[in-house]
Amino acid sequence: MVIMNERREPRFETNQPIWITLFGEPDIRLPARIKNVSARGIGLELQGPVAIGTALKFEVDDALLLGEVIYCREDEAAFYVGVELEQALCGLGQLAKALSAFSDSPSGDSQSGPQQAHPVIERRHQY
Repeated sequence: MVIMNERREPRFETNQPIWITLFGEPDIRLPARIKNVSARGIGLELQGPVAIGTALKFEVDDALLLGEVIYCREDEAAFYVGVELEQALCGLGQLAKALSAFSDSPSGDSQSGPQQAHPVIERRHQY
């Protein structure tokens, strides 16, 4: 019997630790592990279950990714969570530099002093 992979996009295996933020009241920040990645989604390993439909974000290198949990299943000693990617913001380091250069330009509002880049742009992922 041959089992065919019917995925629309190729999936690449990985084993990268990461921090994710589950949006809610309040937001919850959790450690996770990226197990695989495709153009449309990411497979995460977590220590606890996550409700289907939960919105989340995570930062990878110079990108901020937003997605939604589409399934969660118990997998050995952890939980495997499938995330459908909704938005990806890339090049945040370059954007922070551009905003900094813009705020330092003579045409900027000098009365309020130097402006800070948005916290999402300045924040770096900590392991």
